[in-house]
Amino acid sequence: MRIMAMLFLMFEAALSATTQTAPEVVKVETILPDPAGEEFEPASALELIEDHSVVLLDLTMSVEAYPSFENADGTYSTMDGDCEFGPMEGVRMLSVPTGSNHLLLNVRPGDPGQFAANSVSCDYMPSLQLGENIGQVMKVRGCYLANYHSIPTAAMFVLNPLPASACGLTQ
Repeated sequence: MRIMAMLFLMFEAALSATTQTAPEVVKVETILPDPAGEEFEPASALELIEDHSVVLLDLTMSVEAYPSFENADGTYSTMDGDCEFGPMEGVRMLSVPTGSNHLLLNVRPGDPGQFAANSVSCDYMPSLQLGENIGQVMKVRGCYLANYHSIPTAAMFVLNPLPASACGLTQ
């Protein structure tokens, strides 16, 4: 009888190990800098990101929050002046200005062929017109896995690309 019970428990443990539940998707949608936020504080939506969370990101950055980014060839750039509207190609990693020195955020969009839901683009948003700016913004969208790194005076999250299905965007 004990052998039967032991076999049953082992079978149940093996079954539960192979049955994994999908992680909850955290939707992070915000504008940077946060128009309603306080100076030197990150947008409240960014505080939803935790280590190993699956993040469905929809981030809009106005002119004063343009990030720096690493190009596919290893060089670094910033958004200086007007950008060409539409998708930006060759972005390897973005360093996103969160509004706080204590929260750092890097986004790796990944290969467009493999991670088609992830995109970096220069778009038009007339509601964010400032001075001579015609309302150009940078948008970062997609599905990512958050990885937390502790730095002595800050928390850094690196968002690595995931397939669209991880965020429920495809079946």
